[in-house]
Amino acid sequence: MLRDLQRELSFYPNVTLIYKDADNNSALQVRQIKELAKEGIDLLIVSPNEARPLTPVVEDLYNKGLPVIVIDRKIASSLYTAYIGGDNYEIGKRIGEYTANLFHGQGNIIEVLGLAGSSPTIERDKGFTDALQPYPQLKITAKVYGNWLKDSVGPALEKIPASLLDNTDLVFAQNDRMALGASEFFKRAGLPKKVNFIGVDGLPGPGAGLELVTNRVFAATALYPTGGEEAIRIAMSILHHQGFYKENRLQTVIIDSTNVRLMTLQADKINSQQADIERQQEKINDQVKIYRNQRVTLFVIVIILVITLLLGGIAFYSLRENKKINRRLEQSNAEIMLHQQQLIEMSELAQAANDAKLKFFTNLSHEFRTPLTLILSPLEDLLANAKLNYTVQQSLNLVRQNVIRLLRLVNQLMDFRKVELDKLRLKASENNLVGFVEEIMEAFRPLSIRRGIDFRLISKERALNIFFDRNMLDKVIFNLLSNAFKFTNDNGFIHITIGRSTQQTITIPHSSQQTITIRVEDNGIGMTPEVADHAFEPFYSSEITNSQAAGLGLALSKELITLHHGTIAVKSTKGKGTSFEITLPAG
Repeated sequence: MLRDLQRELSFYPNVTLIYKDADNNSALQVRQIKELAKEGIDLLIVSPNEARPLTPVVEDLYNKGLPVIVIDRKIASSLYTAYIGGDNYEIGKRIGEYTANLFHGQGNIIEVLGLAGSSPTIERDKGFTDALQPYPQLKITAKVYGNWLKDSVGPALEKIPASLLDNTDLVFAQNDRMALGASEFFKRAGLPKKVNFIGVDGLPGPGAGLELVTNRVFAATALYPTGGEEAIRIAMSILHHQGFYKENRLQTVIIDSTNVRLMTLQADKINSQQADIERQQEKINDQVKIYRNQRVTLFVIVIILVITLLLGGIAFYSLRENKKINRRLEQSNAEIMLHQQQLIEMSELAQAANDAKLKFFTNLSHEFRTPLTLILSPLEDLLANAKLNYTVQQSLNLVRQNVIRLLRLVNQLMDFRKVELDKLRLKASENNLVGFVEEIMEAFRPLSIRRGIDFRLISKERALNIFFDRNMLDKVIFNLLSNAFKFTNDNGFIHITIGRSTQQTITIPHSSQQTITIRVEDNGIGMTPEVADHAFEPFYSSEITNSQAAGLGLALSKELITLHHGTIAVKSTKGKGTSFEITLPAG
């Protein structure tokens, strides 16, 4: 904020900034404000450490006619000239909504608040709490105060029972410094569970929010604009008796892995332009010094007219260049603010466009489903006719296969949309996994015989009973086998291996440590590392070959396995084959 104040002040060389830091001490800040008032300042800019302790002194100066700009944090009164700051309630609400979406409305949260009594602490907590109210399964298990400081978080978290810490899914801290302190505490404590951290500020630079999101230390952070530049501009409007707004709310945006690179590039661009401004300001100061020296010389050598004219010309040229530089600096600063605003608007438009696209495809798929079903029924009746010509029967079989394929694709898209909207629910029952997989394999048996593919099931046990949703797991296994047959050459092999594992690969409350693995392996064309890394992304298409373009099948399979509290992973080597491994909890 101080850097932004000084940058904007570079356009007002006749204005002096007196800066004092109260070091998080409200009583000291009150004394500093009174001292500044005695010095005869023309305008006060204050960021209150706490709302209520600072209210009386701010009201007193305002009532005496001194303009007061409250920045970043509010006082417990409306007696001030102007306010500049982020909407702390909106920031808390946006983070709450992001959290609900990240955890699908279910999880345990620890909230690390700032300084008790400060307006950002109160408003961010209220916005966050209000956003979580529609999600009863998303619980705030503990709240602690970190006083905005990194080193205060660890001692506060130590007071929380270990049982709550072990089951924590997310720590939301009201600034990035406290979020980093919480992350380091969990790392020191050696807690086994993966915990996500979200902060507020989103500042650039080493150890700041943007770098921590980029390095995946944080899941996300909320941009909190400093408001320094706006404070100076409003201050100049007040002192020059020009129009201004009393309440000035700054916009925010959630920064996560999807947009952190854009925000980092924007911050780097701002820092680069700031460095250019500082260099140009140094040149301006040098020019001013040259001008002053020339003016002194002009008075000393007044008799020599030629020298006087020359020095006057140089001085005139210097002033004109200074004005050009100032105009360029103002234009650059305006472009920076415009780019930042456009970036926020583009992020919101992109999210809205993505939601509209998915809704359109879901509605369109629903319209396809009814006519496809109506086509399939008479086809089945025709194929049941024993007197049907063989050629016609083959053609009708081909039509039937493609109708079923289209129905499967439509159902996949509708299921994927249900997963995104958190409307798909498990209907689990105890089943023999080995027999279940054998039933699915029978649908592919004629194809394997026709193509000479070694298609077999490998299992040490004939019966392996676990709980799963038959319909969902059928879609997953069927999709993996369809892909295997699609990318495996004739006379190759496709093996399905089912077995138990005692290794703890997933964490499920109140469950045994034993897991079940299902591996689908082939010696097909395989995938490049780039394609394998994006295998579970919907509609991903490799730039190298379109034959490995992905639809929704693998993306939907991953979501369905996640609903089972399981995992799915892929290993592949180009030209050698591919292996998909599903891990499910036993019991």
